[in-house]
Amino acid sequence: MAIEHHSIRLPNHLGVPLLCLPYAGGAAGAYRDLRRAGAGGFEVVPVQLPGREERGDEPPEFSVADVADQIAPRTGRPYAIYGHSMGARLGFEVVRELRRRGLPPPVRFYVGGAHPPDRPVPLAAAASLPDERFVDQLVRRAGAQPELRDVPELRELFLPALRADFTWIKNYRYTPEPPLAVPVVAFAGLDDAEVGPPDMLGWARHTSAGFKLRTIDGGHFFLKEQPGSLARLLTEDLSGTESLEDGEIHVNLSPGPTATARGGGSRDGGVGHGVGVAVRPMRSLPADRDLLDPGELEQIESAAEEERDWLTARAGAAKQALASASGADPRHVTFPDLAARAPWRPGGELAPWQVHLLSVPTPSGEVIMALATSHDRVRLRVDLVPPAGWSR
Repeated sequence: MAIEHHSIRLPNHLGVPLLCLPYAGGAAGAYRDLRRAGAGGFEVVPVQLPGREERGDEPPEFSVADVADQIAPRTGRPYAIYGHSMGARLGFEVVRELRRRGLPPPVRFYVGGAHPPDRPVPLAAAASLPDERFVDQLVRRAGAQPELRDVPELRELFLPALRADFTWIKNYRYTPEPPLAVPVVAFAGLDDAEVGPPDMLGWARHTSAGFKLRTIDGGHFFLKEQPGSLARLLTEDLSGTESLEDGEIHVNLSPGPTATARGGGSRDGGVGHGVGVAVRPMRSLPADRDLLDPGELEQIESAAEEERDWLTARAGAAKQALASASGADPRHVTFPDLAARAPWRPGGELAPWQVHLLSVPTPSGEVIMALATSHDRVRLRVDLVPPAGWSR
């Protein structure tokens, strides 16, 4: 597979207002650091939900229609929307509500640290727990401030909004509609144990106008931990420019599907530090089966019938990606457990390599993407180009 770089040139939207929706329990102040970090690139306009800060005397419950009412007056000029965690799911429904009202859509819909709307939020079940256990789940799993456990004043201040927000998340039901005609850019924290990069790829199902994934150092609240990094990525996207940092891997997925990859930091313009990528549709390909050894074929034949094509696609993609990266013969690459969690690590002389396996929705259907690299920590960028290109 050819290893090269294809940049996507986008219209310049620098200076547009970025309407920001908060995470569960959050308020407009959550975007204070992003506003400072993004000065000049975009205008941060936080949307304040009821029951928080200056609206603290109101009940904390909200509706999609109410939030759309707040945003509707801003749609007369180009604008973008960013939602973090709960704010991403809320923003998705707000954009659909604006579409139903016949109002102009945002030029971009940015989502951070959020499960796609058609997937459940595992942490939502915590909404039914008593206060102490509820707070403990938020601190341990979602990165909420530990002081919520021990400082009664903080709990009294934040618990009503947290309860209301998690109740909204728990009661949310996704209703299928046509995908958004808006480019979606997803941000994932590399250390986010609740919503990692593989989860964020699922947002590609919900746009017909192009999708990007960007990864950021930090956990679930990279918005607070890395506001400068987030501001830089937002500015790059709004300006239509891209700049890979050392160690980043950029993968382009085009209709077909085909993929090309480029690593940041390489002096010759090629791949830095070694990377290979391969994609496979979610169906069995005879060419992939020809790459499998008897032990791998036995694993597939002994698996449930509905899993065989998936296992074959994973194995074929992993072998081809590793061959592309290392120069090895894919027929001599073996993996002991085709159903194991990624990353996969081959044995022998290929031991320094690892293969990451991701499921990616594309205009041609669901595909398996395998990324082979010698990096222990993968900072990934993915661009999914729709059939007509990414334009407005």
